[in-house]
Amino acid sequence: MSNRNDITDGMFATTKRKGLVYTEKLGWIDLGHAQGNDARVLKTKLENEFGAMYYESLNDWYYSIDYYQEMGIRKKILDVNIDFHTGVLTQVMVRSCLTPAMKARVALTLMYGTAKRFEAWQDSILFNWYTDSGFSVEDLLSDLVGFYRVFGGGPDPLWLANPVSYDTALQIWDSHDPIGHYKNTGFFPYLFSTMTPFKYGEPIRKKLPDWLDYIKPLDGGFTGVMYNQFHNSPVDGFFKNKDRINHELYGSVSNTINYADSPFERPLFFLLHSHSPQR
Repeated sequence: MSNRNDITDGMFATTKRKGLVYTEKLGWIDLGHAQGNDARVLKTKLENEFGAMYYESLNDWYYSIDYYQEMGIRKKILDVNIDFHTGVLTQVMVRSCLTPAMKARVALTLMYGTAKRFEAWQDSILFNWYTDSGFSVEDLLSDLVGFYRVFGGGPDPLWLANPVSYDTALQIWDSHDPIGHYKNTGFFPYLFSTMTPFKYGEPIRKKLPDWLDYIKPLDGGFTGVMYNQFHNSPVDGFFKNKDRINHELYGSVSNTINYADSPFERPLFFLLHSHSPQR
């Protein structure tokens, strides 16, 4: 959940790891989301193809990919720091030896679906009484910026987005506070007025610029490239809609130190409502 104290000067947009900046081309950007840490881990997994196996039923080699987005809180209980996390876990099997361009499309497909499911989870009745973060106007687009900083080529998207000064960002915030009131359920920029008077109607939805739209997700019929995973094996026809990806809600409790800095190591977790392949 972003707040006024998170706002930073646009001149630091490409160097700071946390904060909130306003940009002329993309609107509000959460620098934490825009770091692309989850995309970086995903890219490493796709490049390594660890544990690839041949599946006779599919006549090809596949390897497991786990991707997740989550939120968490730390509480001290009996002098022990306990981390509580919940999020969305996506487990698929990806065909070996895809080109880097196709792996980027696979990654974007996973990110699109998981991020939307995660924002919907945040926006559910369980959490929206406490936070307005679910589908907040900056979240999904910031995820996309982070993705392109890892999988894209060319200049840093944050630089191309034209971040504004600290004073201008404050004026925009104060004219529309809180920004969590404005919801964005797609990967599109929402632009607020950067000219006085700042408070002038609702933000305007814009198309993505070309430099943030040249990698395309798999557009249906991805059977053969990627399957849902069940018991560490690919499943053809997990759902009646063969193009539906299985996104599982989960929770976890851990006292692992520096867990957030170790994305390859996860504490034990439990699925909140697990899916099984259709029979």
